[in-house]
This record gives sequence, structure tokens and C-alpha cells, in this order.
Amino acid sequence: LLKIARRYNVSFTPIKLSVNLKKQMLAWFHLGAPPKTYHKSKDKCLQINHRIESVKDLKEITNKLTSTNIHQTAASCTCTECVENRLAGCKNPDKCARVAKRILDNLSPLFNPNTSPTKDNLLRT
Repeated sequence: LLKIARRYNVSFTPIKLSVNLKKQMLAWFHLGAPPKTYHKSKDKCLQINHRIESVKDLKEITNKLTSTNIHQTAASCTCTECVENRLAGCKNPDKCARVAKRILDNLSPLFNPNTSPTKDNLLRT
């Protein structure tokens, strides 16, 4: 599909995306991710053990590990979320949360779920 789009010089450039639509987009090989956003060795655990598929999943793992008061930024953290992630096969849940946050932070503002569309008083375009 991407080869055909490239052949005919077609690209996806939306004017505005709702936060809900931004969360539904695939996390891997994201349209709004700049080059070198993904690292095969660092992202492997997120894909296999955490089963991250969408941007919403990335946001959830980032929020889950940063919103608890008892979470510690260490591989041996004993908070409930980290224990659950270790049982699923993750060796360092805090590191995975930081990698997920880095991916989200690298998304362009148009695709980033942490940014909302600007109000321009226009209807859908």
C-alpha cells in the first residue's frame, strides 16, 4: 500500500484529527513519527510482553506507571502495575514506560494524543 502511494505521489495529510482518532492510530510505523523514533531492541518488549498496538496502548502504559504514588523509577519497583508487567514477562516496566513516553513525545503535534486540535470556529473540512 505504501509503495503504491509513493508511486502515485499520494500522502495522508489531515487538517485536524480528534483525540479519539489519534489514539486509534497504530503505534508502530506511525505517520507522525520522525525517522529514528523506533528502536527494534528497545521496542521489542512493548510489542511482545505489553502487546502494544495502538497509540492508546502507549498512552495507557505511560499513564499507568506515572500516575501511581508508590511507583519507583527502578527495575525492582513493587507497585501493582509493575508487578503485573513483570508477570507478563517484562524485565523492566519503568524502562518500557519511558520508551513509550519517548515515542509519544516524538509524534508530531498533528498526531500526538496529548495535544488537542486548535479551535478555529470552522466546521469539518
